Amino acid sequence: MASSSSACFCHGTQQSYACTSSVDAPVKRVFRLFPPRRRTVKEKQLADSYTRSPDGHVVVRLQLSSPTALLMPFEGFPKNFGDETDDQNATVLNLNKDFIDYLFARLSELGDESLLLHINLMTDFDDQRISRGSAEIMQTAIQRYFSYLEEVRREDLQKLISDAVLLGLLGAGSLGLSVFLDARQATTDVGIGLLLLSQGVTVFGWLTLWEALANVLWHWRPLYQQMRMSQRLQSASLELTTHQPLTSALPD
Repeated sequence: MASSSSACFCHGTQQSYACTSSVDAPVKRVFRLFPPRRRTVKEKQLADSYTRSPDGHVVVRLQLSSPTALLMPFEGFPKNFGDETDDQNATVLNLNKDFIDYLFARLSELGDESLLLHINLMTDFDDQRISRGSAEIMQTAIQRYFSYLEEVRREDLQKLISDAVLLGLLGAGSLGLSVFLDARQATTDVGIGLLLLSQGVTVFGWLTLWEALANVLWHWRPLYQQMRMSQRLQSASLELTTHQPLTSALPD
């Protein structure tokens, strides 16, 4: 039986809750043609909102009610998680979506700063027979998920590129056929059927070319950004504390 769990993600001295991103409407594509420069935290703002570890990593603080709050509802850590000998068939656990969105938001804000994830657990693992430490188990879950997400986004980018090439060739061919039909109409008397066909081919050509252009200009960016952020989160260090009040985990 799965028990409900909750998570609280801390930013500076205030609590922050991640919101699901809305689906981009086609009418917003023109605004994404020239996206605003990434708004990173300046050094003074960074010092006010974040602390640094002795190694110079920016500390991102999170508080979880339990280890399972890291995961999607109804998921849990299997026994001997992380001890698999076959890395190809290792278990990948789905992380909580709010947790993922919060980390992506912090990475967008911090730019290229190296991260230290400081997680405060209100309750530890119930199973005392777990052979590995809690921090090692949770870091393994995070690394495996973002390694999986990186591979998925890379495959999405490859498919996007192949689709863009195919649509571009199809659109260019359709427009070439449209030019040929228009030239024939200029020299001979054609019926309404050929005229409608010519117009339809022209519309189809421009639509496919537009979709190819949209892939090149817009659609690849969020996929590439998520792939890069997944790479960074795989290498992020993790520090675990338990049973600390939320106020004591925040910077002064």
